[in-house]
Amino acid sequence: MTQDFQSAAIPVILAIIGLAKRAASGETGPVEAERAALRVSFEKAAAICRGPAAEDWRLASYALASAVDELLIVDITWSGQAWWENHAMEVELFGTRKRATEFFTLSEKAASLPRGNALQVFVAAVVMGFQGTHRERPDALEAWLRTHKQGIKLSLDRPVTPSSGPEVAGGGPLTGRILLLWSLFSSLLLGAFFIVTAWSVFYLL
Repeated sequence: MTQDFQSAAIPVILAIIGLAKRAASGETGPVEAERAALRVSFEKAAAICRGPAAEDWRLASYALASAVDELLIVDITWSGQAWWENHAMEVELFGTRKRATEFFTLSEKAASLPRGNALQVFVAAVVMGFQGTHRERPDALEAWLRTHKQGIKLSLDRPVTPSSGPEVAGGGPLTGRILLLWSLFSSLLLGAFFIVTAWSVFYLL
């Protein structure tokens, strides 16, 4: 994953996990404010991913919109559930309401892109809980995850030099918040264990 794309995607992923945690524990603010804050995260990411990265982000943002919608409409019972269903992030950003099928269609397009940026976000979305049409087919979902985790491994074997930002593996050291976020996301890419564990803890608390 390129440094710019990492800087764009990770804050949105963390914002979704944080919102889902608050929803599950009954600690959300006004739903309109929560939605507006998340929308800002998407907009900031889009501003980073211009030019060659724009298509990667278009696909990745669909994956993340699908994930947050499914979590907040289907998986979590919370005070803003009905409101969110009527104001789905997918509808606002893309004008569609077909995440259950379109997610997997677009994941194949993401898998065809050379850098692996968008595909890594699709895997993140499934790790966070997205199931779509595979909700009643856990074996199919696991097979999808295995296949695309392998695709991520192959893309990581083809390093891409970041266009800007702090150095990544093979360059200078990462420090502070960037190191923390990169460690979190690297765990996701290599096996997804960190976010699976973290989300499980958040969801059960």
